[in-house]
Order: sequence, then structure tokens, then C-alpha cells
Amino acid sequence: MRACRTGLLFALLIGVACAPSAEAKKFRYSSGPRVPEDSVLAVANTYLDPVVRTRGPRVPYTNLQLTQFVADSAASRALTSAPLERGTHAVLAPTQDHPLNFVLEHAFLKELARRGVEVTVRRTPVPDDSVAALFGNPGDPLLEYTLGSAKITYLRLVGWLPGRVRIERQSLVTGAVSLREPTSSRVLWTGDLGQNFVDRFSRSEVSLVEESRYPDLKDSVPQRNLDKVVEPVVVVGVVAGLVALFFQNRP
Repeated sequence: MRACRTGLLFALLIGVACAPSAEAKKFRYSSGPRVPEDSVLAVANTYLDPVVRTRGPRVPYTNLQLTQFVADSAASRALTSAPLERGTHAVLAPTQDHPLNFVLEHAFLKELARRGVEVTVRRTPVPDDSVAALFGNPGDPLLEYTLGSAKITYLRLVGWLPGRVRIERQSLVTGAVSLREPTSSRVLWTGDLGQNFVDRFSRSEVSLVEESRYPDLKDSVPQRNLDKVVEPVVVVGVVAGLVALFFQNRP
């Protein structure tokens, strides 16, 4: 009997050793989900690399840097259909004073330089009765921009663990841009400015991203609605206490 079992075990081992190895099947799909496109920030940020420590989290972009990135994207999109050919000379001027006009001016200058347009810059609005006198050269259009809003908003807090709470912020740039013929003030073209971007940074880094010189680029840190958390805890505690009291008073 023992010899029979030994022979059966030996035959089983030989069969396992001689069995062909199993191969995993490979499947190929003719199509699949598209790779997500780069974010607007990644497209606009072409000249500044984030500062990274050897060990630790990345230093966040400041509110001013983030606003500049959004303004770059807004200016690039707004001028897509503008009738400004390479070699054209234009005058760039704001329609109103705004403490952050320099952000939008810088964005327009970079986009116009990329398109090969020569630009003369004015830092103050051009009066309507002085357009023809100041810019009477034929073929030199007046490119005027209006910065309606450039602001930072802290939307909400994300996360609950101590040291892991992050602030979700939105950078928004809105306004308008137009092209006028200087001799007659005839409007040749108009465009809209509107772009926003949302990212997150650590709550402990608020002082790193804000600057006191630009109130529009600051916001108060949002507070949590603790009632949504405290109320269920209180209800559960009361119910648990009543249940415990009931069982304690049973004979």
C-alpha cells in the first residue's frame, strides 16, 4: 500500500513537471481613454520653475505669480482673433487706472512680442480728444485694455488631519480689450478677458503667498462649519448615554 502511494505521488510530480507553462493572455485595444490635457497653469507657466527642497513639500506659487500666469493665458486667448500682423506697430494703453494694470500690461507685451508686433506703451489712459493728436500715424492702431478684476479667493479648506489641511484658492482675471483706429477712433476689434485657475496650498503657508502691497490678492482664510460635525457627534453621544442609562437601571 505504501509503495502504491509512493508511486502515485511520483507520477503526480512527473506530470506537474512536464505540464506546459501557462501564458497570460494579452489584449490590445484599438482605442482607449484620452490622456488629460495639461492644465491652464502648466501651459501658461513657461518661464518659472517651482522651488523644491531636497526633502519636503514644494514651495507654493505666490498669489501674484498665480495671477500673472492666469493673465498670460487670458491675454493669449483674447488676442487670438486680433487683426495684428507681424511687423505692425501698435500703442498699448489702459482705459482706467488699476493697481494691477502692470500684470495685464506685461501679459500683453509678451504675447505681442511673440507675434512680432512692435509696441509703444502708455501707462495712463488716453483721453478721447487726444487720440488723433497723440497717435495720428496711419496704420498704428491703439490697443486698449480694461482690467475689470484681478483677485484671489480662498474657496474652502480641504483635509482634516493636523498639518495636512490645505486651502483651495482661485485666481481670477477678467476684463476687455479693444483695437481703435487713432485718427477716427473707429473700433476695429474687441475681445473679452476671462480666465481663472484653482489650486491648493498648505494652510500654514498663507504668509508665504500673500503680499501686503496688493489687497486684491489677499483673502481671509475660510472657517469650517463645525455644526455639521459637532451636531452628529452630540446626537450620537446623547443616544449612547440614554442606552447605557437604560441598561444600568434594569434589574
